[in-house]
Amino acid sequence: MKHSNEELNISMPQYCVVQMMVFGAISSHVYPWLVLQSTTQSYWIPILTWMLLGVLGAWLFSRVLALHQGEDAYTITKRVLGWPGVILFILPLLWFMWSAMVIVVRAHSEIISMTILHSTPQWFLDGMIFIGVFLAFGGIGSIIRASVIFLLVSFPLSVGLVLLGFGDLNFNLGKPWLHTNGDFLTSSKFYTTSFVWAGYLYYAASGRYAKNPKKLWRPYTVAALCFLPLLAASVYQPALTFSPEMTRILTLPYISKMDSVSYYWLLIENLTAVFIVSSILYLFLMLALIMNCIVTAIRAVFPQWNEKWLYLLSGITAYTAIRLIPSWEWIERAVEWDTVLRLYLMYCFPLAVLAMSLISNKIRARR
Repeated sequence: MKHSNEELNISMPQYCVVQMMVFGAISSHVYPWLVLQSTTQSYWIPILTWMLLGVLGAWLFSRVLALHQGEDAYTITKRVLGWPGVILFILPLLWFMWSAMVIVVRAHSEIISMTILHSTPQWFLDGMIFIGVFLAFGGIGSIIRASVIFLLVSFPLSVGLVLLGFGDLNFNLGKPWLHTNGDFLTSSKFYTTSFVWAGYLYYAASGRYAKNPKKLWRPYTVAALCFLPLLAASVYQPALTFSPEMTRILTLPYISKMDSVSYYWLLIENLTAVFIVSSILYLFLMLALIMNCIVTAIRAVFPQWNEKWLYLLSGITAYTAIRLIPSWEWIERAVEWDTVLRLYLMYCFPLAVLAMSLISNKIRARR
């Protein structure tokens, strides 16, 4: 099934906005704890290492989308690899995106319940998934337009919170600043942090609307650079406030840091609530984007299936799974369990498609 770029063109800045929304939705909850657990040396080194690996993965994925301009990654995979590609890559990618949606919604609802809405029923908070379904109904064009508006609100809030967090830091607690013995390479937590950098996989459906898909790694890189200081702050600010040892035993280090910020001139007393508002705006757009990816993947294999019903079905099944999650500890473990599949999709998936396409082209050239 081929899609025409004439129906919609998404610019590189718009792709950057979408990627920034993804970073914002998943970066400040489990991520700081994982980085702090992964090393006792300089934290910025594993953070920067994964950013560079993320850019590499985005570059490979952009090459896949450039193989057949105007088609999504699922259709390209099916075209190049056939049904083995559907089984080996499209189905795992579907599971990855669906499970990511389930985990991120429950993570946010747990945080809201723990911090500001203690008496609100969990089943009601988990219903945030259906806001993503509603936004996805409008298609990728509506998602892009909403992303721009939401980012104008959420990103300045995120930056403002980081700036406010610099008031009571003890920089001696961050030593060593420039030394590492590579201990993070032997930690499973380091590889688990890849979930923050896998956002380019969500270009799988929307990448067909790019005028030059080969350059889609660029908006990913710009978004990563924009969020790199915020990611580093989410790790360093708690460590420089409470000490690394204390921070490692905190469930939500960055939110604990927000709770500790206090200025006599600040009109807003509860910065945690501001942080959650910002995170929820990111979340809604990420959910809509994932929904669009899931439905596009299913319709690449079964084009006759109704799009609206697929959105509803995805939302209902995700909500059911969300309600089955028992605790925050289970969320942390689930993020770790997905690591092998995530790395497989981030690197093996694009490499396999590119290699098979190259082999096919050489065979045709010989004929």
